[in-house]
Parts: sequence; structure tokens; C-alpha cells
Amino acid sequence: MPGPEMLASALIAVAAVSAAVRFALLRRGWQGWLAAGLSLASGLLLWLTLFPPMLPVGGETLLVATAETPADTRAGAGERLVALPEAPAIAGAERVPDLATALRRHGQVQTIRILGRGLPPRDRDTAAGVPVQFRPLPDLRGLVRLDPPADTPAGAVFALGGEAAGLAGGMAELLDPAGRRVDVRVIGEEGSFTLGAVARAPGLARFTLRLRGADKAIVSDTPVPLRTLEQPPVRVALIGAPSPEAKYLRRWAEDAGIDLSSRLDAGGGVSLGEGVRLDTAALRELDVVIIDDAALASLGGGGRAVLAEALAGGLGVVIRMAAPASGATRQSWRGLGLAVEGGSAIEPVALPPLAPDAETLALRRGPGSADQPEGLNTFDDPVPDLGRWDVRGGVDLVAAVSDADGALIAGWQQRGQGRVMLWTVPNSYALVLGGEGDRYAQWWSQALSAVARPEGGFRPEVPPLPRTGERMAVCGLSSPAQVSAPNGTRHDLVVDPAAGARGCAALWPAEPGVHVITTPARGQAPAQSFALLVLPRAALAGIAARETGAETLRWAMAQTRPAASDRPEQRGAAWPFFLGWLLASGALWLIERRLRARGSSFPQAGG
Repeated sequence: MPGPEMLASALIAVAAVSAAVRFALLRRGWQGWLAAGLSLASGLLLWLTLFPPMLPVGGETLLVATAETPADTRAGAGERLVALPEAPAIAGAERVPDLATALRRHGQVQTIRILGRGLPPRDRDTAAGVPVQFRPLPDLRGLVRLDPPADTPAGAVFALGGEAAGLAGGMAELLDPAGRRVDVRVIGEEGSFTLGAVARAPGLARFTLRLRGADKAIVSDTPVPLRTLEQPPVRVALIGAPSPEAKYLRRWAEDAGIDLSSRLDAGGGVSLGEGVRLDTAALRELDVVIIDDAALASLGGGGRAVLAEALAGGLGVVIRMAAPASGATRQSWRGLGLAVEGGSAIEPVALPPLAPDAETLALRRGPGSADQPEGLNTFDDPVPDLGRWDVRGGVDLVAAVSDADGALIAGWQQRGQGRVMLWTVPNSYALVLGGEGDRYAQWWSQALSAVARPEGGFRPEVPPLPRTGERMAVCGLSSPAQVSAPNGTRHDLVVDPAAGARGCAALWPAEPGVHVITTPARGQAPAQSFALLVLPRAALAGIAARETGAETLRWAMAQTRPAASDRPEQRGAAWPFFLGWLLASGALWLIERRLRARGSSFPQAGG
């Protein structure tokens, strides 16, 4: 059975349409058409008077004050102002512990507008359920992005990147733990910079990133953690023919503390070195094999198959190009998992300066030996002339060493658990002869670090820049662990079962400094420890401000308006429609009266 609303709608519609048709057909002219239109409008207004449209309850806009909201902020008409704990004191604002509490208290809110710097992570975990408006504030002057250095083996070069706002023309300096400047860069208009130095003593060190304005005044000093890895000597086998390259590789390996054995075939059955065997058992005891292209070809299919099997098990292989690559040569490389093209033409190597100035170069090199002549290998020495074989790889070829123009010096591809690398510079030893032994050591250190067999150890996953007062996840925990704060207090790290195989636990550091994560001894496995540097939150204020703004904007854009049925609604006011119905009915009555008075051609109602 139809409801009252549907029944009334049908009766009103029939009456209004009938009257409109009667006026339009029985009396032509504009007055008849006007009367017909007024009949339809009168019927519609009568229906709206009886059944006003449904309107959402409330309709307020919630103003949410966060950090750096102006203290003179006031709510306007239809607005309600609340202040989160991070917001300053604002007259008339209702203090709430979080955004969820504000939404529970004010269910009539239809729109949210975020003021200030943005929402902390606490308030971005859940959806708001209503549209959100937010405009990020400009970056704070100073450091707004920092890419800290990755864990670096001792003796290798590390790099860090960053971005500064409002410091164009200023300088970015890197200070070592002793406070000495080891690198410096001028900050350009875009604000980005990259700094680097040599990682020396193993352990966790605290470098300092110093930013200066264009007037050379210090703007900020930011601690930068660097973890220098103490690894057992890398076990390397050098295979090929006697050459200057092999000579200087042996010398560098000895200086770097690498456990190097070699087999250099001088021809005529004469072999120099320790006589390295390339069988399965011997390769299992090695971390890296450096072999030139001719020696690799002389191994034959069986020898290369044994090398490929060891490579898939985790061994690193470096193929050193000493001659142009032929089709057969490239095919033998593919058997090891290395797919490249070209390699028959020599291209010059572009070498950037080792340091921006002589002082920085001296600091990077550290104290020299007593027998080193003064003025040897100085900053003003000419750049050595080097060439590289022009090879081209696909997307799977990862560059480990590149020149100043981005051209490939050494690149690797994955093969099972191991990596195979191609070294394209046949005369890299010329760097040593040309006074750039530091660069020679840096290149080969980067190459071997990229392909060496991975070592086991306790190295949990932690954020690159942990800060005080922020929750962080510590992953990679396979057993119970504890964390020791700088003040000596210890806390258990409880692994979250929902993290699954990742083994993650939550840590909320309350003070800056070095925190140590330890795992107890289990069976034959000894106790292990891992140190991380927690930075003071104030030191990364500019970075935190940018991250907060960006994440809040992303969260705000993800909020959508829910369906209308999900909102509380009620009938709107009927009196505006009733007033309109009276006016339309009165005008219709006057027009009909006037038409009746003009002549008998207008029929009487009902007859």
C-alpha cells in the first residue's frame, strides 16, 4: 500500500498538471501560459510545504589548531575551534588530546580545516570520515632534508645528501668527530648538496653537518650518525697475467688488510703467486674472485661452470677487461649472468677533483707517513689520463663505480646469491702513478664492497634518523632483546606477533644519545649488540616540519565524503515553501479573475 507521501505526491501532480493543461489549451496567449506555469509551481511548492527536503544535521567546520598556529586565530560563523596538544595557547579554543576525541565530541562536523604545521602521526592513523582541507606552511630556514650515510666498511668513502631552505649562497660543511672540517659545498639556489669523507675507525661515530648562511654565520649544527663496519679480512683471489694492474692491485690489497692470494700465469707453464685452485671447495672459502677476461676464457666451459655454481652460492666475481670484448667473450660472460653489449671502443674517463680544496684533501687523507716526501701527490697535480671500454648494460646492471659524467667504471648483476661485476678500466693503476692513489683505493674498495660474499651478524633494521619522542620500529629480531639507554636503564623489546617473519618490536626513545640493543647468548651463539644514535628532536626541527606537512597533506587528500545515508538527517523548514505557495496561488487567483472579467470565452469552472 502506497505511503502518505507517495499518495499526496500523486494527487498534487494530477491536479497541477490538469490545471496547467486547461489554462494552456482553453486560453491562448502569454496570460494562459503564465497561468499554466503558476499552476505547476503552486503544485510543487505545496508538495515541498508538506514534505520539506531532508538536510544533514549540523554542518559545522572544525578548525584544528596544530603547531605554529597563530595565537590570534578565531572561529567564524559555523566554525568550531579545537587545539591539539602541540598547538600554542589560543583564546577560545577547546583543548583536546587528539583529533579522534574532537570528532567524537562534535559529531555534527561536516568539514575539517587543519591550521598550522600539520597533524602528528598520532592523528593520521585513522580516517576522519569528512573532507579535510590543509595548506602546508613554508619550510623553516635551515636543514629540511637529510639522507644519512649508509653503513660503510672501514677505509671506504661514505656520502650524505641533504637540502637547505633559505640558505642559497651559503655553505654546507661536514665535520668529523674531532670537529675538523672534512668536506664543504656551496649551497645553490635549489638548496641540495652532497658531502663525503673516508670512514676510518670501526664503530658508531658522530659527525656534524654545519650549515652557514651567505654571511658565513652558523645557522645549525646537526649530528649525523655513521656506522663504520669492522669486517674480517675479505678473502680475494686474483687470477690473470702479470701486469702493472695486478702489481698495484696486490699492493693495494696488502695496504687495505685484504687476504689476497693470486695465480698469475706468465706463460710457458710458469705461474706466479700462491697457486689458487678454482674448484668447488676452494671457491667456498673465498669472498671475491678478480679474474681478467683472458684468464676467464682460458678456463673453458667446465671451469666457468664451477665458477658460475660458486657465484650462485654467494661468491663475488669481478671480470677485469684488459682487451676489447668480442662476441665470444660476451657470450662467456652471459654464462656467469652478466649481459652487456659493446666493449670494443675506448672512451676517456672524466675525473672530478678529489676534494674542493687542498685543505679538505689533506684532512681526508689523514696523517701521512714519515717517509712521504713533501709536495708528493698534491691538490694541484694534473689529472691522470684514463680510458674505459664503452660497454652498455640493461636495467639489471647496477653501477658500483662511475666517473664524473656518470659513465660506467664498474657495474654488477645479480646471479643467485652472488654478484658478477665487470671492471671496464684496463689501466686504473695510472691513478697511483698520477698521484691519485686515494681514488684508486676508493674505486676498488667500492667494487669489492658491492660484490663480496655477505657476512652474517646482528644488524637489526632501524630508521636512518631515530629521534627522541617518536615511536620507531626495530626489525630483524629473531630472539628476545633488550635496549640500554644512555642513562643505563634497560627495557625489553617485545616482538609484535603481527609482524611475522620480520620480527619487529616498538621502541620509543625518551632521551638522545647512543642506545645499545643486545641479544643474549643462546647455545653456541654468543651475545650480540648493536648501537644506534638517537638524535634530539630539536636538531631535526626543519626536517620534521617538512615531513609533517607533506604527510598531513597526503592524509587530507585521501579523506573522502561518506555516503549521504551515513549522515544524520532531518526535514528542513517548511515555511519558505509555504510562503512561496501562497504567493504563487495568489498570483494564479488574480490572473484567473482577470481572465474571467474579460469575456465569456473563458469557461466557468465545472461547466
